[in-house]
Amino acid sequence: MEQLSQQLKTLGLGDYEALIYSQLLETSPASATTLAKKCHLSRSSVYTTLSSLIAKGLVGTTYKNEIKQFIAEDYSALEQFLQKQKNEVEEKFKNLTALKDSFKLLAKNNLNIPQIIFFEGQEGLKKIYLSMMREAPKNSTLYLLRDEFVWQPEWKFIFQMEWHDRVKRLKIEKNIKTKLLVNNSITEKKNEKTYKNKKGLEYKFLSKTHQIKQFAIYIIADTVSILSMEKNNLVGIKITNQHLADNFKEIFETMW
Repeated sequence: MEQLSQQLKTLGLGDYEALIYSQLLETSPASATTLAKKCHLSRSSVYTTLSSLIAKGLVGTTYKNEIKQFIAEDYSALEQFLQKQKNEVEEKFKNLTALKDSFKLLAKNNLNIPQIIFFEGQEGLKKIYLSMMREAPKNSTLYLLRDEFVWQPEWKFIFQMEWHDRVKRLKIEKNIKTKLLVNNSITEKKNEKTYKNKKGLEYKFLSKTHQIKQFAIYIIADTVSILSMEKNNLVGIKITNQHLADNFKEIFETMW
């Protein structure tokens, strides 16, 4: 009986349902009292379970000496029970398909709601930068406007192999190009050769009369990150919103 009970559970019957139904298959008809003793369950649990089995069409009733008896229905009842479950699941899948357009509409509407993440410190910036690279679609362009912060000692890791190779790998995988605007300063002119040797990079210098200080903007696809590069107070905000990103790109191109 135990093996039969386990098999019945694989068809979707609960523990008590499988136990009582398998017992009835062996001893039908049987009273609730008899089932409670044989299954080692309380009478209340037996009555509750029998009601469930009757509702599923797996158990019927009769009377013997004016005592209500319960009878296990045959194999065809199990087939009908499973067929009913199958029909219900198929109907749910039909309803799910009907919801597809609604989900698409909701996703489209959500594109207009900016997703905003605040971050701080060097580690925060590194995570945001990498996430922008990973999330960008293939053949994207990274628009980058910044001051000379990368040439400060605390940012030297940018040019070290571990970080350099990590970023390079992402850019190659996604075929990401870069357009860079930097200050027309002595520091940037001194390091211009670094830009000339980089593949996939276009760069220009800002007008000497328009210089930015302790500031950077990264734009790629539908995402914009704005950074304040004040010493010991690096903070930033990442905004994911196509409308905002498109307008920042237009501003960048105007400056370009």
